[in-house]
Parts: sequence; structure tokens; C-alpha cells
Amino acid sequence: MRVVLDTNVLLQVIGNVKPGSVLHDPRDSRPIERAIDRAEALVEKIDSAKGSVLIPAPVLAEVLIGLTSIQSADLIENIRELSCFEMVSFDELAAIECAGMITPQELKAALADPSVTKAKFRFDRQILAIALANNVNEIWTHDKQLFEKAASLGMTVRSLGDIEPNPEQLEADLS
Repeated sequence: MRVVLDTNVLLQVIGNVKPGSVLHDPRDSRPIERAIDRAEALVEKIDSAKGSVLIPAPVLAEVLIGLTSIQSADLIENIRELSCFEMVSFDELAAIECAGMITPQELKAALADPSVTKAKFRFDRQILAIALANNVNEIWTHDKQLFEKAASLGMTVRSLGDIEPNPEQLEADLS
């Protein structure tokens, strides 16, 4: 099992989320409860299946924005220490995949949509191209546009709403 995580899911995995922020399911906009616990269950599932979590370079870049060089180095080291995680670059094969997935009509529509920046459009396509070039089984995201484009390419796309969190442990009062 090879899985790509988008930025919004990776942030849940590493626990780097703003207090009070809520993820929403990209299919129906319902809030995802216990997102960090679900992300933890996802990583445990992949690790126990001897699978790999691929972190595309554009996702890593988005996560590192705003961090100091020391914070960035620490975060990269923490990701590398996770046995099932692998960082992957945008290489020649990914570039070919990326160029082939963008139609002139899609590019024109995206550039006309004020909610879509050129940078976001490019990042999303690079993430998908990296996934295709690395033969991933699933993409996990909460980005509606990325979710829809991946599905239109025939990729299996999931959100944290698709995995149940591990049961909460209740602490017993033994006093």
C-alpha cells in the first residue's frame, strides 16, 4: 500500500494544527471529528500493512512555510524518523504526468476562477503527478478541488472521514 498525504492531512498527522480549526469532508462539507486521532489511525493502518506514506515535495513546502530554519530541520527529521514515511520529489516522470493531465479547457477555467490561484493550481497538479508517477494506491486530502481532480483521473481518494479513530482510552480513577 502506497499512500500520498496532502498538506491538510499531513498537518493532522504531525499535530501541527491551529486550535479550533476543523477539517471538513470534501464530499459533503461535514466537519470531521477527532481528525488528529483519525490521522493517527491511518498511519498505524499503513505501517501495520508495511505500506508507505509518500510526502510530495510541494506538500512538504506548504508545511514548512512560516517555520524558521531550525523548526524546518526538526520537522523534516521527525518525519524521516517515522518508519513508513518517504519524501518524494517532483522529477522527470512526474513532470510528464503533470503536463499530460492539464487540458487547455481546464487551464482556462482554473485561471478564470478567482478562488483558484496559479500557485495552488500548480501545486495540486504536481501532487497528483507525483502520486501517479509513484504508483500510489490512495490520496488522502480535504481539499475539495484536489479531491475532485484526483477522482476524475480515476485515483482512489479518501478523507479522514473514511477511517475511524482508535477507541478513546478512559482513565480509571484508582484513588
